[in-house]
Amino acid sequence: MAQTEVSSEEYAEEQPLRWYVLVPYVLVIVGGFAITVWCTASWAATCSDIGGKTTSVAGDSTRASLCESAHGAAIALIPAAWILGLVLATLALLRWGGGAIRAVLLAVLFLTPVLLPAAAYGGLHRSGTTCSGDELAAYRDWVDDGARGTAPHDCRTF
Repeated sequence: MAQTEVSSEEYAEEQPLRWYVLVPYVLVIVGGFAITVWCTASWAATCSDIGGKTTSVAGDSTRASLCESAHGAAIALIPAAWILGLVLATLALLRWGGGAIRAVLLAVLFLTPVLLPAAAYGGLHRSGTTCSGDELAAYRDWVDDGARGTAPHDCRTF
C-alpha cells in the first residue's frame, strides 16, 4: 500500500480544538458580556435624567443630544459591538490552526468581544458634556447680564 503524505498545515487544520483554545474563548465571551453590561448601564445612568438636572451633563451638550434624540440607538451600539465581537471570535475559533502568523491574527479576533464594546463606549463617552464654545459664551453673557429671562442655552452642569 502506498502512503499518502499529509502536509503539516492539513494536519493542523484537522486537529480538534484543545481546551487551551476553548477556555480563553469562553472567558473572553463572558468577560466581553460583563464589560458590555457595565458600559451599557453606565451610559444609561448618565442619560437617565438630563431634564431633571441630576446628571453632570449640560442640556445643550452633544451628550444630551445623543441621550434625548437617539438614546435607543446610542445605547444599542454597545451590545451590537459585543455581538459583532462574538461573531468574529467564533469565526476565529472555527478557523483555528495553522501557522504562527495565522494564530496571532486569530488571537486578535478572539479579543474583539472585549475590545469592540469598550471602543463603542469610549466613542460615546467622548461626546461632550458641556455646550459648544459659542453656546457657552452666550450663556455666560446671559449670566453676566443678571440671568433675566430665558437662558439662550442650557449650559449648566451639576
